[in-house]
Amino acid sequence: MFFKKKNKKIVELSITLYKQIVRQARTKDFYLRLKIPDTIDGRFELIILHFFLLERTLDKKIKNDQLIYKELLEIMYKDFDMSLREIGVGDLSVGKKIYQMTEAFSGRLFAYRKFNNKKNFGSMGTIIKRNIYGTIENIDAKYIEIVKSYIIDSMEYIDKSLIYEVSENSSIFIDLNRYIINK
Repeated sequence: MFFKKKNKKIVELSITLYKQIVRQARTKDFYLRLKIPDTIDGRFELIILHFFLLERTLDKKIKNDQLIYKELLEIMYKDFDMSLREIGVGDLSVGKKIYQMTEAFSGRLFAYRKFNNKKNFGSMGTIIKRNIYGTIENIDAKYIEIVKSYIIDSMEYIDKSLIYEVSENSSIFIDLNRYIINK
């Protein structure tokens, strides 16, 4: 009586979308060829980036899009919780770590949402360097430019995608390997 039953299709789509986010964030070329740190922080940054690329296409005025957004967040935080426990973070510390991750997540989304306006593309390099390459002191500017191009092209690519038709076998993100080779 107190709990609403979730829409099964929305939950299944959200799970599929989150799997796509994680799969893309784990693409080896981000780490091997673009020199993003292959660490917990580096993977976290790429999950947030790809979450942003996807969430920006959701219309907050459409009920199903609101439900997808909410479900994606719930799935993501459950995944963060499970991942922290798997690496040995104790039960008493998980809540604090999730809080810190939530703060970082919110800050990154706030920064990335500036990219929705093409006038703000100039600050994109600084934001990429600070967030994605934040743990590396001297990163070659060519990697930042490639990531910047990837983000801009991904925004256009995802804008043309139909997220309600995404399946386990399809992809909503650019094929990074082919993308890098062509750059």
